[in-house]
Amino acid sequence: MSVRDTLEKWLLENDFITLNEARNLDITPMQLSRMVAKGELFRVERSIYTRDFDWLTDSLKKYCPACVLVPDAVISGVSALTYHNLTDQEERQIGITLPVNKRLKDPRYRITRACGANYSLGIMVHNFGEHEVRIYDIEKSVVDAFKYQTDEVAFKALKGYLQRKDKNVSKLCKYARKMRKPLDKIVAALIADN
Repeated sequence: MSVRDTLEKWLLENDFITLNEARNLDITPMQLSRMVAKGELFRVERSIYTRDFDWLTDSLKKYCPACVLVPDAVISGVSALTYHNLTDQEERQIGITLPVNKRLKDPRYRITRACGANYSLGIMVHNFGEHEVRIYDIEKSVVDAFKYQTDEVAFKALKGYLQRKDKNVSKLCKYARKMRKPLDKIVAALIADN
């Protein structure tokens, strides 16, 4: 099977290929560079190659490269709130949460470090071919907003959450207590106002 055929087969099942995945398929960086030069392939960012950009406009698939390049990353912050439609904040950087012991400096990401329940609570995993996106569920994203975002962003997210039909207020308050950021009184006051 030729390099083109191997790559074609991979890209039919996956939206992009990383440099390491290409090496595992016996495709060299030079071959990828030549395909980019010929216009057969596009380099999205360092180590990420694709044939088309449609997946970059998907609300969840656009986070695949971050989760592939940083294996312990969980999409969080404004990025998670944007995915759950709870903010109108501009997403300037992809928000990721890493375990405390993981070191990374990368200007593409807004990095939060957490441990214990603050890191592991509420992780949803979505698979796209060989790649997966890890993102915090809606309740964890709202509690995180109160821990790491401004009051304006946090209250807007909470109000948006409380207006949803699929809200689970007991789960939200349970998460908040586990993360040492109790929201019971705030939630009760907002529900009473409606």
